[in-house]
Amino acid sequence: MELAIALVLVGIGAAILAGGYRAWKMMVSRAAEIAAEQEGIQVAPEATGSVGPDGLVCLFAHEFVRPVAKTPSGRDRAYAPLTDQELDPEDFALQLLYALTAELFAEGRLDFRLVPREPTYMPPFPQKAWELQVRQLDVLEGSPLAKAMAVAFELLTGRKRRRRGRPVDDEEGWVALDDLVDRMLRAIRQELSFWERTGVYGDLRSYVEDALAASGYLFPPERVTWLDRVRSKRPRPNVEAIGALADEARALRLRLAQFRRRHGSQEAAAAIPEDGPLPITDVDPHLMDSNRPLGELPLDDCLRASLYEALTALRQLEPSSDAGV
Repeated sequence: MELAIALVLVGIGAAILAGGYRAWKMMVSRAAEIAAEQEGIQVAPEATGSVGPDGLVCLFAHEFVRPVAKTPSGRDRAYAPLTDQELDPEDFALQLLYALTAELFAEGRLDFRLVPREPTYMPPFPQKAWELQVRQLDVLEGSPLAKAMAVAFELLTGRKRRRRGRPVDDEEGWVALDDLVDRMLRAIRQELSFWERTGVYGDLRSYVEDALAASGYLFPPERVTWLDRVRSKRPRPNVEAIGALADEARALRLRLAQFRRRHGSQEAAAAIPEDGPLPITDVDPHLMDSNRPLGELPLDDCLRASLYEALTALRQLEPSSDAGV
């Protein structure tokens, strides 16, 4: 009996020693990580893969998104990865979607058309008597939001992702742009954790940031403890990898300006700044004129108005950003 008790005590002591040793190693390892962070030491991962137009807008947000005019409350805040400048969260989300849709249209992967509808008399455009519809013409890939858009088309049309080069019937696959954005957001939220959700603006941005972190262009924020998950942390930039994309970002800005000159109203084309963000919400007031033929409405203005209307409607359905989502 005494021998059995002695063996049990020896076993308990060995377990305590082993546990203490593991805890000590974890503490030493964590202390080393903290010291490295304080000294600014971080091994940059190799950045791979295409980022697409939405990825470029996110990485170079200080060049594409307007600065914040009034600091939002709660968790609904946006920052430029490279400069840490605070930006307008609504404009950030709009610029992501605008760059994506304009580029996909220019590449022949999307098509647009205007169809008449009854005015809703609801903000932001109560007298709008038309609807912008979109359909997929080719494979959607090469960026995070393009993949989410492909899923949204599949959900709305009931068809598998379109194969490259497959012919399209004249009346096949058209969906309202606001329905497409809504389905994109639903698909995106399936892949975001509870702690990442901050509302429609932040969810679009977080989805792109997560993909950029997976590709090595951003360092994801640490989520080691429960408190880390509750706190709002921002990803850090892989400056060297992002810098290699500077020419691509400038080329994208030039293409978007050319798109607006070609497909926008004269007023919008004349208001294009030399550099910096392209205004999204300044659209041709004739878009609300129900007597104007749809064929005379500028596509770029219609696209920007429709994206703004879609995000505004989704935002109005959400609780206050003070409470989170």
